[in-house]
Amino acid sequence: MSALTKDDLIKKVGDLKVLPFVARKVLETLNDENCSIDDLNDIIEKDQTLAARVLKISNSALYGLRHEVTSLRQAILLLGFKTIRSLVLSVSTRALYKNFGMTEKILWDHSIGAAISAKIISTGLGSEVGEVAFIGGLMHDLGKVVMNNESPDVFAEVMMKIYNEGVDSITAEEEAYGYNHAEIGARVTEKWGFSPLLVNILENHHLRNYKLEDIKDPLTIKSIACVNLADHVCKVLGIGYRNPDETVELHKLPSAVFLGLSKDRLNNLVVKINETYNNEKAIFE
Repeated sequence: MSALTKDDLIKKVGDLKVLPFVARKVLETLNDENCSIDDLNDIIEKDQTLAARVLKISNSALYGLRHEVTSLRQAILLLGFKTIRSLVLSVSTRALYKNFGMTEKILWDHSIGAAISAKIISTGLGSEVGEVAFIGGLMHDLGKVVMNNESPDVFAEVMMKIYNEGVDSITAEEEAYGYNHAEIGARVTEKWGFSPLLVNILENHHLRNYKLEDIKDPLTIKSIACVNLADHVCKVLGIGYRNPDETVELHKLPSAVFLGLSKDRLNNLVVKINETYNNEKAIFE
């Protein structure tokens, strides 16, 4: 199977209908300034599986609520619209995979690992950064999912180069496709009507030809830094990789330097992220 051109791929997948119905309705509702808690509750409740998963994640260590959340309405009240939107999208993202074999499991595990990592890294930077970092981490490799869905044979060759030859994903993709997952993820979510901030994260999370110091908006710069660092933490831990990579010097990365994270602090964060990932990843299944 040959790869689609970049424009054809974006056109084919850019239709919002590829998203699960409830996810589409939640996005549409939250774009309405008159949206109420009841509106959101009524939409999510229509999908009991999704509602149950949102509740499970709300009660996880990732959110650290003092009391158990027992109803969807309570979760919306306590966590807010933006957080609930993130959770609905996170639960719905798995439905975008057309198949779920070894390649898809690797991609999914890495996405969950990056989301958890980014959220933990964002601690102390404000709740808004935490939510953007979480959803950015979860969706940063959406382009890979799209490319794998539409041309699995070509993407299998890319995965072989990454995991057997140690070629970085961007290089392997551009050799096979003529474009890369960061471009595709950004353009697809742009067509879906996602926020410019999330589109920016997907497009620039590798920080290729994109320096953090050139970014003026504080929320954007902090969010991209968190997702970039989270991506590398997953590499160190081997989440979504064949083996852990101990050669990565996290403290020297531009994202770590910007966030002011020392080597010791990062070592502690990696331990915490690994524990949290192993304890919490099942709630996303």
